[in-house]
Amino acid sequence: MITLSGSVQDTNGNVLPGATVLISGMGESTDENGKFIVKELCAGEYELLVKYVGFDDSIAKIKLTGNRQLTITLEPSIKLLEAVEIASGSSHSGLTNTSYSLSEEELEHFKGKSLGEALKRVPGVSAMQTGPSVFKPVIDGLHSQRILILNNGIRQEGQQWGVEHAPEIDPFIASELKVVKGSETVRYGSDAIGGVIIVDTPPLHQTSKLGGEINAGAFSNNRMGVFSAMLEGGFNKTENLSWRIQSSLKKGGDFSTPDYVLSNTGVEELNFSGALGYKGDDTGAELYFSSFNTEIGILRASHTGNLDDLDNSIRTGVPWYIEDFTYTINPPKQKINHQLVKLSAFKKIAGVGKLNILYGGQFDQRKEFDTRRGGRSEIPALSLNLISNVLDVSLDHEIGKLEGSAGINVTFKDNANVPGTGIRPLIPNYNQFNGGLFVLEKFRKKKWLFEAGVRYDHQYLKVRTFINNQDLIEPEFNFDYFSGSLGASFYFNPNTKFSTHVGVSARPPHVSELYSEGLHHGTASIEEGLMRQNGEVLSDQNLIKNEVSRKWINSFQITRKKFSVELSAYYNYISNYVFLKPTGTRLTIRGYFPVLVYDQTDALLLGTDGLVHWDISKHLEYSGTFAFLYAHDITNDDVLTWIPPAQIENAITYTFKTSKLKDLFITVRVPTAFKQNRAPVTVYPKDIPDYDGEKIYDFAPAPAAYTLLNIEAGVKVPLKNRELYISLAGENLLNKSYRVYMNRLRYFADEPGQNFIVRIKYNFHSHN
Repeated sequence: MITLSGSVQDTNGNVLPGATVLISGMGESTDENGKFIVKELCAGEYELLVKYVGFDDSIAKIKLTGNRQLTITLEPSIKLLEAVEIASGSSHSGLTNTSYSLSEEELEHFKGKSLGEALKRVPGVSAMQTGPSVFKPVIDGLHSQRILILNNGIRQEGQQWGVEHAPEIDPFIASELKVVKGSETVRYGSDAIGGVIIVDTPPLHQTSKLGGEINAGAFSNNRMGVFSAMLEGGFNKTENLSWRIQSSLKKGGDFSTPDYVLSNTGVEELNFSGALGYKGDDTGAELYFSSFNTEIGILRASHTGNLDDLDNSIRTGVPWYIEDFTYTINPPKQKINHQLVKLSAFKKIAGVGKLNILYGGQFDQRKEFDTRRGGRSEIPALSLNLISNVLDVSLDHEIGKLEGSAGINVTFKDNANVPGTGIRPLIPNYNQFNGGLFVLEKFRKKKWLFEAGVRYDHQYLKVRTFINNQDLIEPEFNFDYFSGSLGASFYFNPNTKFSTHVGVSARPPHVSELYSEGLHHGTASIEEGLMRQNGEVLSDQNLIKNEVSRKWINSFQITRKKFSVELSAYYNYISNYVFLKPTGTRLTIRGYFPVLVYDQTDALLLGTDGLVHWDISKHLEYSGTFAFLYAHDITNDDVLTWIPPAQIENAITYTFKTSKLKDLFITVRVPTAFKQNRAPVTVYPKDIPDYDGEKIYDFAPAPAAYTLLNIEAGVKVPLKNRELYISLAGENLLNKSYRVYMNRLRYFADEPGQNFIVRIKYNFHSHN
């Protein structure tokens, strides 16, 4: 057998501990001295992939005929985030913050699904659902305005405030998803108070050869088809220029539970993107654009006409509206169009460091349609246009053992309601300016890694809204706040590491949390903001407090060749925590709906999560994840609403060794979600007038625990200079009826039943 060993370093000769070294899918991590060793290899040709956060991936073909030693040098990348990540079951670190990563190989199992569904595989990450089609990521119990999504290096700016507003990102563009589970406000500002999700696209390959891939899939439950194609290459006259174009489409009809059709839950999607890049020895630039366009049906049974229908739907557990399957999407529905343009560049300055500049412009159009009388259903009940401009400038530097980054982030947003809806807007028009300055430093000494950061932010918010249904007011807000972090990692040995990280961060309430007023169609509820009370607008701005998080997270990692484990635990005390509180029901001309009011309290979130990976034999491997979160309303000595219950998942994979086929496998997954025993007390809609308790309540009890059975099998068929990947999967194979606590429409219907999936991927990609 052959042994491959070596070291990984940067262009200055500094070692890179915790780098990932993948040889034909087998992963190792470099130790604190930047060294790695891979044993028991057979003679032959391999693809060697080396990854380290903050640096470009190194991809090379190597031929092994005997023991070999390599020195691998990585080039700094123009990506701004540095974080800890876990890939392919092994962990490594660049900073003290804890995070997880889904590799390109793992993402193959989610092709055709939403970004939020894929992220649910990460420990501690769940999803706020709105029916079977809309998934919004939740990190350690926090979501929406508290989670920042970086789309190809640029912060995603859409209408994140809505719990049923899924990220406007095509998952087919992603080669890797990373979840940073600490407070990243020091680098990115208040949007990242709960964490960061990084959607990485594949690096542009400097080659004149044409390559690409085609993906296709079919889903049985809602009879959905998906298709994606990508093409890339370079230019014969220069190896420094490269390009890529990509597009995807999706069309599905109504989902079905084991007992009935979920009427009006179809989805349609058409997306495309493109990139043009230049990379020299000391400079580089990239132009990227994307267009995301989707239409999503909202469960028709979630919109009820009267109190009896609403109450009966919740008590009986049977939707009041059920029709035969159809691909037609009728109101209530959503139409979303999101356009993004990004220009990034870097310049290495001798003796100074690396200057990174990124500009992004985004245009987000959101239209929500309701069932309206008089033939007006095709007139949107809510129509919003959001224009965002983002500028990030940073300087990465290295002085001896001290490495760091300093920079500025500036964001300007203009949100406008499009006239002609005939309905008072749910959120008002506003202009928002954010500016922040940050400094982050890290220091390595033997087995220790230390980091510290500080940030100052200013936000200016101008709102245009009405009082007494006719008088225009234009309140202005100025928020100033600081963020800071301290962290340390200690390597007991090359395979064992402990990290601790403390962060203090702040977030002003979003305009939706301040001034919402009216029916939120996607969640089938009426919402009212902090600055509204009994139909009036409050004038005392001192009533509004910044949300302040104090989070302490610790993680312990063991990484060995056949076994790896990571455990993390966190404490998060949030002052002035903003949340939606049920207060009753209300009859409108469009039906009868629950009423939810924004409120503030002091909250405590305690949690733990982890993963285990064990190669039992050459053919058999086990992986498991778990997450538990305890949340408490300290001010009112009560529970908090919409907190994910404890979850575990166990999986066994058997890989067959064949001479003609590659990576033939079968995986059995058994996810379990426990009942949320710390849910609010139940008060059904008809009982609300008689409820005089002080505890927060919910309109239905928390669903029972459930366990599902999912099986997937796949194989790669090697072709000449090509590769064909085929997989078959079955979800909820026992056709179990169940409901998810974090689904905003669980009041009205069950989750989908059996779903059989076929995926085909044809790869003619070339790294040469």
